[in-house]
Amino acid sequence: MNVRYLLLEARTVLRDIRFLVFTVAMPAVLFLVFDGLFGGQAFDNGTRASPALMVSMAGYGAMGAALSTGLTIAAERGSGWLRQLRLTPLSGSGYLAAKTMLSMLVAMPPVLLVSVLGAVVGDVDLTGPQWLGVTVGLWLAVLPFGVLGVALGQLSTSTNAQAMGGALMSVLGLTGGMWIPAEIVPGWMRHVMQATPSYWLREFGLSAFSPVASRTTGLLVLAGWTLAAGVVAITRFRADVARA
Repeated sequence: MNVRYLLLEARTVLRDIRFLVFTVAMPAVLFLVFDGLFGGQAFDNGTRASPALMVSMAGYGAMGAALSTGLTIAAERGSGWLRQLRLTPLSGSGYLAAKTMLSMLVAMPPVLLVSVLGAVVGDVDLTGPQWLGVTVGLWLAVLPFGVLGVALGQLSTSTNAQAMGGALMSVLGLTGGMWIPAEIVPGWMRHVMQATPSYWLREFGLSAFSPVASRTTGLLVLAGWTLAAGVVAITRFRADVARA
């Protein structure tokens, strides 16, 4: 993986005002609103709402950052930027790896910002290991979204990538329990939600201070999504190279 290319891409993304607004600022604002309305409550399993809301909004921001970064591939394909990159020493595998790593790097700012707000403004009181578990758990669990964004960036075009990303974010946010907590939905709906990576992204954050049903199941689901999206991304990239 070319580190200089990765740093160049990171600077470009972090200078994007839309990225800062929709994936960093918006989850932070939503956390403050929801925490003000429901933060003092608790779920039936004893988990307090305030830290659960913090995990939901931090996970939502991280998920959006990872997906939107991969989707930029659609614009790069449309502009001919990928053809120019093929004239450089950067390999195809290096390009895909850099995009995936970049997705994980830019997923960290919303996690950190919402966590800081939870500690300073919200009513979130966790121990040091619990804070570490929340941030690291969310960050590691965002990997399948980075790979999924890379795959979708190659399947979409520059004109429909934004719409696809927005629709996917809405579906994953809803099925992941980020908008409607999984703790309050019917059992059959919770089983459906457990097939999505966003559900387990939230669960891995919650696991730092609240027991989860099965971390093994979560790891298998996240690994399955990562593998499937990776196969699609590599296959599509090779097909594009063969046509060029």
